[in-house]
Amino acid sequence: THTHTRTLMLTNKHTQGCGLPMTHHTLACFDSTPKSPMYFLYAAKPCAPTQLEAFSPNVVFATSSLKFPGQREAACHPSVKWFHVGGSGYDHLVPLPRNVTVTNSKGVLAPFLAETVVAGMLMLNGGFLRYGRQQAQRFWKPQSFRPLQGKTLLLVGVGAIGSHVARIAQSLGMHVVGTRASVRAMDNAAAAAAASDAHCHEMHPPEALQELLPRADVVSLHVRLTDDTHHMIDEKALAAMKPGSMLINTARGAVVCQTALQAALESGSLSGAYLDVFEKEPLPASSALWGLDNVIVTPHAADTVQDWPLIFTDFFCSSLELWAATKPLPNLVQQG
Repeated sequence: THTHTRTLMLTNKHTQGCGLPMTHHTLACFDSTPKSPMYFLYAAKPCAPTQLEAFSPNVVFATSSLKFPGQREAACHPSVKWFHVGGSGYDHLVPLPRNVTVTNSKGVLAPFLAETVVAGMLMLNGGFLRYGRQQAQRFWKPQSFRPLQGKTLLLVGVGAIGSHVARIAQSLGMHVVGTRASVRAMDNAAAAAAASDAHCHEMHPPEALQELLPRADVVSLHVRLTDDTHHMIDEKALAAMKPGSMLINTARGAVVCQTALQAALESGSLSGAYLDVFEKEPLPASSALWGLDNVIVTPHAADTVQDWPLIFTDFFCSSLELWAATKPLPNLVQQG
């Protein structure tokens, strides 16, 4: 077992106090390893190098936002053996520190983020933005909307979130098409099985994106930000999309070329967009996206479900029990 484990928890100020000692999993760690005590230190502010040196953590758990400074510094500290990300994205840690095991919380909030994606799709499709403007003017005028039943939803990057979105979309009668990198190595039968497991009707490799875009009435993005996905949705991709289709981005802002997207929304070639992430965050007050009447803007909050720090912490504590017993960790990004 890992004896005398020292865990550093990086938190935003508002999450402090929602952490480890309040969960049954942590108590189990203490109870099950009485001769191997675990020490915890909370850091609501970035740790100075001298503080890191003084505590010398073996494990770092970061529930703080990507903007919280010091995460990479903590991950690279020589005493650290395992860094757990309280979220799915880890691009803020790249290049990953050598000899450090890195895990993330991919999929933990997937069901809740899927709710937000579907809510955005229903709001755009149902004309609720227009009704909001009418309500502000106290103006009564019924409007028709096109049903989602029979329409095609393209999920770009089907993982845990995409699978939950696909399940709900199928219940609405949509035809769900997905892309996934692992399909590259599959034959048709295996790809069909992967699609079925993910609640999709079809599953394709990422290289098929340009061919799939003209088929989709709704395109929802669920990819990590990498060199390959940066500006994946650019002017060419937007031009390939079906006229009047909708775009949803709850992944990373830089996956979409924001300038090209704004032009497509202003021209009407896209009927609307739900955007939770942006190339520059917070979205500047000067951005024209704020004023477009066919755009839903939310402040990178698509998975900000109530008590999310506790949900992440509970998952981390389950992993901490495995770490204490030197068992394999879930959601492994890199083995140290």
